[in-house]
Amino acid sequence: MIATARHLPERLTRIITNFAWEGQHRVVTSEKIRHLEIRRFTQAQSPDDFERAIQLRLDVFVTEQHGPPEDEPDEWDENAMHWLLVNAENGAVLATGRVFAYQETCQMRPVAKIGRIAVCKDARGLGLGLRVMQEILDYIREEGYEQAILDAQVYALAFYEKLGFVPEGYEFDEGGIPHKRMRLLFR
Repeated sequence: MIATARHLPERLTRIITNFAWEGQHRVVTSEKIRHLEIRRFTQAQSPDDFERAIQLRLDVFVTEQHGPPEDEPDEWDENAMHWLLVNAENGAVLATGRVFAYQETCQMRPVAKIGRIAVCKDARGLGLGLRVMQEILDYIREEGYEQAILDAQVYALAFYEKLGFVPEGYEFDEGGIPHKRMRLLFR
C-alpha cells in the first residue's frame, strides 16, 4: 500500500518524499532522515519494540520532565496500539505514541484515547510528533471511532489545536505536570 502526504502541513510535506508499507513497518524516505521506519504494534505482537517505546518514554517523561517512574509502563499499555518511529539507518528510536479504547461515563461508545506522544531530544523540530499523530489519527479513523481524546501537557496545547483538538474542562496535574483534556470529533 502506498500512502500520500495529503494531510501533512507544507513544512513536513517538504521533508517527507516517499513512504510505503513493508509488512507491519512503514519505510519513509526524507531529506533529514534518509530512512524512517514507522512501526505499529501491540505489546504482545512486538515485545522488543514495546520495550524500546518504554525506554523513550522513560527518557522523556521521567528523566527530562521528572515524572514518576512508576507511570512507565502503565495499566493501559497492554491493550493499546503503539507506534515507534525508528531511524532505519542506525536503529535510533526517534518518537513513539499510543492509542486505546477508553470508555467515558458520558459516552455510549468508547472513544480513542491518545497518549504518551514522545520525541527524543535530538529529533525534536523535525515534525516527528506530527508524523506520529498523523499515523494515530489515520488508524483511529480506520477503526471507526467517532471521537478521540488526549490529556495534553499545557505547553503543547497549540500543537494539538493545529490538529483540530479542542481543549475542555479544567487544568489538572498528572505526574507533576499541568495537563488539559482535549477532544477531536470525526464527523
